[in-house]
Amino acid sequence: MAHVIRKRPRIISILGVVGFIVSAGQIIAISAPSIRDVASWYPIVYGMIISLRFISIVGVWHMKKWGAELFTYVTIIKILAQTLLNDFGMVSRGDAIISIVFSIVLMSFYKRMDRGL
Repeated sequence: MAHVIRKRPRIISILGVVGFIVSAGQIIAISAPSIRDVASWYPIVYGMIISLRFISIVGVWHMKKWGAELFTYVTIIKILAQTLLNDFGMVSRGDAIISIVFSIVLMSFYKRMDRGL
């Protein structure tokens, strides 16, 4: 059986490294007072969003379609949650814009990604 080697585009590598670094910072922010002040249940939801985003970045790093799909879905869920809670400070807006740009870039390489796990 032939094994197909898919070279990861440089932009995906850069976004992956940036995503890992940002996710590490956001994991620390889960317990921040500003997150707890939004709603009593929001740290749990925010933690799940950050965890799923980190998992999706791992999938994208391995050029898997599910990684790009999961990142896009989590981005939509995060923006919806922030909209419903009216939690759009300057950092949240910046994160939303960057996440949308990331999603667009990831989806532009979607056809080159592998379907399997």
